[in-house]
Amino acid sequence: MFENKLTKNGGIHYSRYIVSWAKAAPIDENLRHSTEVFYGKEFRDWLRSEGCTEDEVRDIFEMATNGKLELEESARRFLKNA
Repeated sequence: MFENKLTKNGGIHYSRYIVSWAKAAPIDENLRHSTEVFYGKEFRDWLRSEGCTEDEVRDIFEMATNGKLELEESARRFLKNA
């Protein structure tokens, strides 16, 4: 289970970094949907530039990229039919 911890340097919840990146990051043109976000090297580099420790970078990246396939597919079907 994931815990939405606070970073040591700034006391910001992990989820705030994830959502901020999702709202600001450019979309990777190779992704299937225009709303998918690319959490690659740039995301981890940005976290480091914000003062996150390597443990925090690893945990935030894991939280950002560890979806549940069944929920993702359910959400895509819902949005497609909305």
